[in-house]
Amino acid sequence: MSQNPLLEVELYAFASNSAQFYLTPHEFDVDLDGNLYKSMALERSELALGAEAAKAGLDLKLPPNCDLVRHLFANSLTGDTTSITLRIGRRDTWSDYWWISGTRWMGRVLGVEVADDVARVRCESAQVSLKRIGLRRLYSRKCSHVLYSAACGASPISASALVSNSNGRNVDLDGGTPGSVSGGLAGGWLQTPEGARHMIVNDYGGGIELLYPVVIEAGTEVLLTVGCDHSTATCESRFGNLDNYGRHPEQKPVLDGRVLNPWRNRHVVPRRHRGGGAGVGRARAETARTQTGIPV
Repeated sequence: MSQNPLLEVELYAFASNSAQFYLTPHEFDVDLDGNLYKSMALERSELALGAEAAKAGLDLKLPPNCDLVRHLFANSLTGDTTSITLRIGRRDTWSDYWWISGTRWMGRVLGVEVADDVARVRCESAQVSLKRIGLRRLYSRKCSHVLYSAACGASPISASALVSNSNGRNVDLDGGTPGSVSGGLAGGWLQTPEGARHMIVNDYGGGIELLYPVVIEAGTEVLLTVGCDHSTATCESRFGNLDNYGRHPEQKPVLDGRVLNPWRNRHVVPRRHRGGGAGVGRARAETARTQTGIPV
């Protein structure tokens, strides 16, 4: 039996409904089972050990201009989920034969942030999702729907424009921002002819400002899609979609020291304000009767 040492590498597989990416942080590409894991400057956080290891998250650092980061930004607008699997590949030094020796971590991408010259990708373990009780929605005044998703139901508002110049995050447009989308592009995106989407954070008279720097050649025709600030005013005036608004804008959480019940227009006395005495008992009985309709 050969006593030659085995070479071990980490292999990252990212998969969504629209694309797949195979990466490795090592200095060479790895061709395994028909998939080419491309070498990339990729760093990860330390993996936890012990009983809580399966639930620990994973943080990655990537170049901000790579295709994966652009894809994750596009998915953040559409709501598409990207899964991630970290496997270990091994190779015999002399035979140059690769195989998968095991899976080290599985989960999904939660979000991506770009700062300076690095993109940070936050990932959640698959074990965390499995341990959740079930579907639930948090109570707030802002809409939680992903813009233009099935739950949102709004129709996309877009306009084409020609790029006259790009400098860092600023993209100047020939003839300025189209009037049909002017003033509403913050939170939307710019789409290139190749299909890459870049998030817009602001628009001005002569062009737009993107979330991160890109290089777009002058004369390129791009598609500009309107964004949303998830307020009722924008939902109604811009999209006429208030019937699908995903939150409770008129609900006041606290009034005169009393917490309002989100599901009924009744006051609910918080535990910390409850005391003893017959008066409090009668108040509790009255609250129960009005909420349920059952005499107490």
